[in-house]
Amino acid sequence: MNAPVQGGASRGGIPSYETHGTEDEQGFLEFDLKALYLTLRKRLVLILGVTFGLTALVMAAVLQQTPLYTATAQVLLDRQKMQVTDMATVMSGLPSDSATVDSEVEILRSRSLAERVIGRLDLLEDPEFNSKLREPSAWRWLSPRVWLSALQDLVSPERESAGDTARQRAELDAVIDHVLSNLEIAREGATYVINIGFTSENPEKAARIANAFAETYILDQLEAKFDATRQANEWLSRRLAELRQQVQDADRAVEIFRSEQGLESSRGVTVSEQQLSELNAQLILARTALAEARAKYDRARQIRATGGSIESMADVVQSGTISSLRQKQAELARELANLSSRYGPRHPEVVNAEAQRRDIDIQIGAEISRIIGSLQNNVSVAETRVASLQQSLREIRGETGEDSQAMIQLRELEREAAANRAVYESFLNRFKETSQQQDLQVPDSRVISPATAPLSPSYPRKALALAVALVLSAMLGVGLAFLLEHLDNGLGTGRDVEEALGLPHLVSIPLVPAEKGPGGKPLKPHEYLVQKPLSAFSESLRSLRSALQLSNVDNPPKVILFTSALPNEGKTTTSVSFARAAAASGLKVALVDCDLRHPSVHKTFGLATPAAGLVELLAERLDAEAVMIEDEKTSLRILPIATGTANPPDLMASSQMHLLIDRLRKDYDLVVLDSAPVLPVSDSRVLSRLADETVFVVRWSDTPKDAAQSAVRELRLYQSNIAGAILVAVDAAKQAKYGYGDGGYYYGKYSRYYVN
Repeated sequence: MNAPVQGGASRGGIPSYETHGTEDEQGFLEFDLKALYLTLRKRLVLILGVTFGLTALVMAAVLQQTPLYTATAQVLLDRQKMQVTDMATVMSGLPSDSATVDSEVEILRSRSLAERVIGRLDLLEDPEFNSKLREPSAWRWLSPRVWLSALQDLVSPERESAGDTARQRAELDAVIDHVLSNLEIAREGATYVINIGFTSENPEKAARIANAFAETYILDQLEAKFDATRQANEWLSRRLAELRQQVQDADRAVEIFRSEQGLESSRGVTVSEQQLSELNAQLILARTALAEARAKYDRARQIRATGGSIESMADVVQSGTISSLRQKQAELARELANLSSRYGPRHPEVVNAEAQRRDIDIQIGAEISRIIGSLQNNVSVAETRVASLQQSLREIRGETGEDSQAMIQLRELEREAAANRAVYESFLNRFKETSQQQDLQVPDSRVISPATAPLSPSYPRKALALAVALVLSAMLGVGLAFLLEHLDNGLGTGRDVEEALGLPHLVSIPLVPAEKGPGGKPLKPHEYLVQKPLSAFSESLRSLRSALQLSNVDNPPKVILFTSALPNEGKTTTSVSFARAAAASGLKVALVDCDLRHPSVHKTFGLATPAAGLVELLAERLDAEAVMIEDEKTSLRILPIATGTANPPDLMASSQMHLLIDRLRKDYDLVVLDSAPVLPVSDSRVLSRLADETVFVVRWSDTPKDAAQSAVRELRLYQSNIAGAILVAVDAAKQAKYGYGDGGYYYGKYSRYYVN
């Protein structure tokens, strides 16, 4: 139970009720899991009802559906081709790529293939696929198309005969659509196997149609190859006749031209052409030799002009004279080195050796000059040979000029004849190949697993439907539970009261168990607390009185006002029970009915309408003791209302009311004021300024949150001392599902302390 605080607040609005920071942090950290758990626990009945109810409806619908059976045949696109002869076929086999397999899948789904299967199995006369053969449904007249078609038949009867062909085609298209909707073609992973599945109401029919699709597909491949080969043979036969005539004409033209021009040839080449070819070959070789000699000579001159070492050239290196001179030069260098080290540079032998070395260098230079001269001479000889060959070539060309023009024409005719002959031979060979293969065609696919009649239906899948229905209905139930929780505008726990109203939660007063009294009538709450003084209901009222006393220990409140936001929220029952419980504990208590518009205190005690009451007392017509009624079972004194007044707020704010409250405060230990609700009228707002403390009554899970907030705001505008708020008519068992931390949450654990 929360300790109450002083209820005065600023006029700016409803202040938030102060709580400990650790509790806020704990609530924040535990919000997710705890809030979800409590919401699910609170709405468990709704969730279970929605889950099992919808699941039952789904399963009932599933059980009413017609079972369907799916049979599957498997076709393999065969990559291994049978080759009887080593000749290419007219229509080649299928390539082994993914796009080809996907293309074959689309062929199996084609309308033309489906139409052939329908004609083969006579499915047009099957009511399962042809809706016009079924018994007409009474619901068909709900379709606008039926009405429109009937109206057109009435307006133009001749349309029926004129549109027979169109209707038959439309009927066939409808059957094709139905068959294709039941057909399932799928590739088996990344393999070359294609699954052909068909769904039907009859398992044998499903297997028969699946096998028919596979067989028709293979037959279609064979027919396509046969047609292609036949068309190729017919075209080749016509083309060969044309090519044969062209070859004969071309050969005849070549022989006539050669005879007229006198062009004799040896091995197809004239004498002039042979001589010209030989001279061209010799000229090419001579020019090559000239270029090589000139390159060597130019390189030697370049090296000598730049002062480089010409000894690295191939002709110099290959010279025997230079090699021997180089050898002598090396030996002399070794001897000179020995003499220099032994005798010194001026010794006669050293001087003689130096002279010999210079003589060898002169000889090497002379030999190199001779080699360069030889290179120059080679260039001159090569140039003379090239010039001679060119002169001979010009003479031969002059002699063969006239023959060349004729040979050009002859060769043109020969090339044309050879081309015609090659084309003719190619077509002739191809015609022979296709003629041999016309009777030998192998399909590119084969059935590896024919469809068999399934033993169990593929639809509806009851286990899957049950699982999906359970999951989806449970999700719907949970969603509906959270939606209702979000839309719930009531206050169910003390924490809700404190967070929404900014007031301390004083106590939660439980519902009174349904028990009958001595007369057989159900006990009212104020009677129940007398019969059951150790009950939870009685204990909650004592806790409320203790909380009010602790709100101001030095000056405990004596005048307590009970009010609520709206009518019928239990404020009268609570104020009467609170006053009676206090009187039963030995206090001198006065209960004043301040609801001048709808007085109900005397009705609660089962008393007749009194002759005089609060109004008469304030008018100073009677003494207080003359109008107060004493409770039979306790020492409680009741001040009822006998008649109303025209202006209740003025009466509550009158000086006589002030004097009455002061007199009662002196004469009694506790004064309980039962007032009108706050929002409909202003009586309670005025009266709250006369009370020491105001107790705001909130009916558990019933009082709208916004109404309670508005009522508290109005009381604060009148600077009322609000001790706190209480929850009444609390179902302790249900409150345990609302929130962790309230007393009701632990009711099951400490209920044995009460005697209910």
